[in-house]
Amino acid sequence: MKKPKIKVPRIRVYSFMLLALLALLALSAYTTILQGMYNDSILENTVQENIRRTDAMHEGIDSLLTRADFSEINTREDMDSERYLAMQQHMNEILSMNATMDFFTVKRTADGTLIYLVDGLEPGNPHFGYPGSPLESEMVPYVETALSGQSVYSRDIVDTTWGHIFTACYPVHANDGTGEIIGALCIEMDMQPTYEFIREHNILALEAGATAGAVMVILLAGASLYIYSEQKKDREQKRQLKQAAEAACAANRAKSTFLFNMSHDIRTPMNAIIGYSELAARHLNEPEKLEKYMKNIQGCGKSLLSLLDNVLDLARIENSKTVIENGISNVEEDFSTCVMMFGHDAAQKGLQLTKAATILHPYVYVDAPHLSEVLINILSNAVKYTGAGGQIRCELRQTPANENGRCDMTITVSDTGIGMSEEYQKHIFEPFSREHTSTISRVEGSGLGMGIVKKLVDLMGGTVSVSSSLGKGSCFTVTIPCRVAPLEEARPKSTDAAMEEQKKKLKGKRILLAEDNNLNAEIATELLKDEGFVVERANDGVVCVEMLEKAPEHYYDLVLMDIQMPVMDGYDATVRIRRMQSPAKARVPIIAMTANAFSEDKNRALAVGMNDHVAKPIDMNVLLPVIIQQLQ
Repeated sequence: MKKPKIKVPRIRVYSFMLLALLALLALSAYTTILQGMYNDSILENTVQENIRRTDAMHEGIDSLLTRADFSEINTREDMDSERYLAMQQHMNEILSMNATMDFFTVKRTADGTLIYLVDGLEPGNPHFGYPGSPLESEMVPYVETALSGQSVYSRDIVDTTWGHIFTACYPVHANDGTGEIIGALCIEMDMQPTYEFIREHNILALEAGATAGAVMVILLAGASLYIYSEQKKDREQKRQLKQAAEAACAANRAKSTFLFNMSHDIRTPMNAIIGYSELAARHLNEPEKLEKYMKNIQGCGKSLLSLLDNVLDLARIENSKTVIENGISNVEEDFSTCVMMFGHDAAQKGLQLTKAATILHPYVYVDAPHLSEVLINILSNAVKYTGAGGQIRCELRQTPANENGRCDMTITVSDTGIGMSEEYQKHIFEPFSREHTSTISRVEGSGLGMGIVKKLVDLMGGTVSVSSSLGKGSCFTVTIPCRVAPLEEARPKSTDAAMEEQKKKLKGKRILLAEDNNLNAEIATELLKDEGFVVERANDGVVCVEMLEKAPEHYYDLVLMDIQMPVMDGYDATVRIRRMQSPAKARVPIIAMTANAFSEDKNRALAVGMNDHVAKPIDMNVLLPVIIQQLQ
């Protein structure tokens, strides 16, 4: 007997199917709700992160904004100004750490119009806001809120022509103590990546409706990974942004410190020049004293010139553009000049300043200006940080030359000043480093900084070290390797009989002096006339060219050409001269005599057709050999 089949009522099948369908719909609805909650969570988290990021960015750039940034930038023509370019550079430095954001500043004009000032985007970008162009209408509410004194964020994501963005606007207050709101700073963050992420995962959730639970796990896991990744990236960006902000603040402090230090280092030889000038005026009838004072003034003047050259050259160290140029140095003379420079200040403070030298080789090849700069910085600190009645000792020692004709030159400067802590000695050669406890001395940091001293010594292949004790004093030791100069090479050429014979041939030679500064022209004219030259002056490049064109051929034997002159500079004047139809006039020797003293200045002078280059101020021991060479 067959077992009867069990029939399932059709209604039960339909009911099951209906229940399954309802369950699936419920699950899908549940999934949709969860997906919506997840979307809202992602958006809110992203907005909160953007708020934190824009706040950090605002802190980094707000300190750089000044009243001048809002008053001096008004039109598209101002894009070439130094102020606009500097501010855009600051913005680009921060933008480089996150390509999804943009900075721009806004102000209200006298007629009430809101206009762009500086935009962090590149001018070629279609969304770039040119200075003076009106602000888009959708940004007006945010800027108006900021100008009222409140920071504002677009918590509701704004759809604009640029796509999905997050916007934050901050009021900018004048940094002059008034607290006046002078404009607004706006920061925009691109939200498109977040929307793309949500869209992709919404599609995935819909396609996997039957397995919504599993999909949600995956989505949540992916979201967690995404959020973790974004948070990690944000933390790194915040760290970089903080570093950039700190670097910007440090740069501002370093600039102020540098300017103070430069002023101090210039004042040291200037005080000596003024002091010896007063002494000379009091002893005009005492030839021996007068000669001594004038010699000291000349020495201080030359040291001041070297100092100025080196101060300008120091900016090149970081860019590896500083070149060590070893020339023949009179060791004792250069050493004594540096020490003598501080004699007056030391005497006023009641300090005992002494020097000693053990010189085996009177002349060596060394970069004397850079070495003088090192010694000036160390001596300056010793004088400043040593109290009344203290002692400062400067000593120069040379080692015997080896088989290759090289020796070491060691300079030691010791004092009985306030000294330094052991901890600070570890950092003293860092740029702009200063002992906190040194404030008790009521003086600022040293010269151009021991960091510069270290860099210059390193460039010369030497070493520098310090030993110090608080309350007992400090001792700096600098050792520079150098090559001994043979006496026949070191002997001044200007005293040779041949030089004297050549100088006699210069009498009556006619020089055309192109110089716009009356004082410089008077000094140059008198010095040249003393050597027997006939001098005629042109006030600028145009007059120089005209005088040469109108003169007979071979009338002028040589042209001394200043570079920076009104109407026409020395470069253009030289080009005009070299293109003259008269071959004799076109070939007249031209020597650049200018304050533009860097190597690239000389190269440019030669490139336009000048024969040689001599730096101001005029040193006849340098200028005469150059003139003689060109007139031979």
